[in-house]
Amino acid sequence: MSTDVAIDIDQYSINIAKGLIMDTVRNADSGHTGGAFSSLDYTYTLFKEFLKFDPDDPQWKDRDRFVLSAGHESALLYAMLTFIGWLDVEDLKKFRQLGSRTPGHPEREITPGVEATTGPLGQGVGNAVGMAVSECILRHQFGEDVMNHYTYCLHGDGDIQEPVAQGAIALAGHWGLGKLINYYDANNAQISGKVTRSDSTDYVKLYKANGWHVQEIDGHDLDAIRDAIRQAQMEIEKPSVIIGHTIMAQGCATMEDDHNTHGAPLPPEEIAATKEKLDLNPEDFFQFPSDVVEDFRKGFDFARSEVAAWNLALDTRMEDADFSKKWNTAFGDTLPQFDVPAYEAGQKVATRKVWGPFIEMLADCHPTLVGGSADLEPSNVTAGFANLVGDFTQENRLGRNFAYGVREFPMGTINNGIALHGGLDVFGATFFVFSDYERPAIRLRALQGLPVVSEYTHDSIFVGEDGPTHQPIEQLMACRAIPNLLVLRPGDANEALVASRIAFEQTSRPALVLLTRQGLPVFDRNTYPPAEEIRKGGYVMQDCDGEADVVIMSTGSEVWVALEVADLLVNCKVRVVNIGSWELFDEQSEEYRQAVLGDDSTLRVSIEAGVTLGWEHYTGINGLNIGIDSFGESAPGGEVANHFGITPEKVVEKIQKRLN
Repeated sequence: MSTDVAIDIDQYSINIAKGLIMDTVRNADSGHTGGAFSSLDYTYTLFKEFLKFDPDDPQWKDRDRFVLSAGHESALLYAMLTFIGWLDVEDLKKFRQLGSRTPGHPEREITPGVEATTGPLGQGVGNAVGMAVSECILRHQFGEDVMNHYTYCLHGDGDIQEPVAQGAIALAGHWGLGKLINYYDANNAQISGKVTRSDSTDYVKLYKANGWHVQEIDGHDLDAIRDAIRQAQMEIEKPSVIIGHTIMAQGCATMEDDHNTHGAPLPPEEIAATKEKLDLNPEDFFQFPSDVVEDFRKGFDFARSEVAAWNLALDTRMEDADFSKKWNTAFGDTLPQFDVPAYEAGQKVATRKVWGPFIEMLADCHPTLVGGSADLEPSNVTAGFANLVGDFTQENRLGRNFAYGVREFPMGTINNGIALHGGLDVFGATFFVFSDYERPAIRLRALQGLPVVSEYTHDSIFVGEDGPTHQPIEQLMACRAIPNLLVLRPGDANEALVASRIAFEQTSRPALVLLTRQGLPVFDRNTYPPAEEIRKGGYVMQDCDGEADVVIMSTGSEVWVALEVADLLVNCKVRVVNIGSWELFDEQSEEYRQAVLGDDSTLRVSIEAGVTLGWEHYTGINGLNIGIDSFGESAPGGEVANHFGITPEKVVEKIQKRLN
């Protein structure tokens, strides 16, 4: 085939893709057309000529990753996946419909070939950085013969305006991720009008200032696109960005460069006129001719030979027992076994102090464990981990600690990308009050079932002198409100060990481990049930003879308070229940939960240093919920607790008042 013919078939195929995009969005009467058009020339060229994948297995481990951070351009990605054969035209006809494989924004595990549920703008950029980090570490751990691929990310004007994207870009440049290639579809259009209404940032300078290799091209020139991708692939010391200057809704009959095409279907008359302009039949919908399919897939035989060679290389490497063990640890679901010494009763230990030795011992036997703190290593007790495994840097690709700086949200999106890539287990750490910064990433993490672990310390008003800005009040209930998120708030050091292990055992949901700044008494497990009972989420910590008059429920640093309250209520029969994880407790049988909570006619009392809203889930409408329904105060932790009535004596007063 001559070059001219090749260009012709490519342009024809791109026009066919535009027809599919128009029909997909119009048929759903909902979606985004304009941006999909402006990004299409690049995406088509990338998918057809450069992207490495297994046509028969969308999950092949050494595939190139493509992240659509501009998730509203989903019709673009679905068209490309139809060209590959992982979707079909019938899927396009069900765009944005209940139960389809083509939801409004791409969702991982619903649609083959979708690498990440990016959703709100900006997060996909961080996801791509995390994937590139994973590829880099795994390539240096296992070798280029089994791990060697690129990560491509497509973002638009809206993505780059989100600070989370800029934070991730800064880290990618700092780390020198040479196999990360971004494409910035700069079409100067947003839902509300031209980008220039709200932004005059020089993004060439921004990318360069953050250590990226930058190219500017005409995003509709196929040869310029090819050359730019090749140059980006040859840059090995810096991440690359190709800034494609494009036209919103490029190719439309009368609505080119119209921002109104961003978030709406094209009018039927515009679709008909555009199809005529593109030499398509305006009376034919969802056109997908066989010659276009055959041309796009003509490289599939070579792709399959690449996969076969990779499989052979992996099989050969797996004959080595050490490699095999390490590979299976990386890509399996089983946590390595290791023992952490228990803490002795009578000590007073801040539960955050448990994290350090736990994570260091896990790192010793888990070579693909990675993680980092958002500039709080001493407070999060992750400095020992950092010293043990080394920082991941341009000079140390085997480092497994990430010095995230003060970037909680980028940390969250990058950790999501690491989990999405596969091969590394990952954790992040910061103060619990700063989970608000990371929350959008936690939400998408839970939605995707990503087993990322978050260690949050300083989990209550006992932060003390730092005051209400740093004292979590509503964060605990806010996190419990996120579906598919495991929240663990252990009551002493030994429970913290178990909770940390539970968090890393998860395979299909993220986990938060909430730990204290202040020391807590280590419970005598000869008197109280074993710490392993926290695996049930809730359990009877201390019981009474016969039916209880009062059932006191508490979590974390308030468990010892509940136990002292029980001792002070001398004229009552009191049961103390430790509910260290609502999610685990609610997963137990109804019979077990009823046995723990007792008769619902009993006065049920909750004690927790946070908002009381939500505790009626267990205490019922007649229960007594003791907590803090205002912001905190700046004072030593004990004084703050006394001020808010979270002390044994003041809790007793409240219970006796209710009983009387």
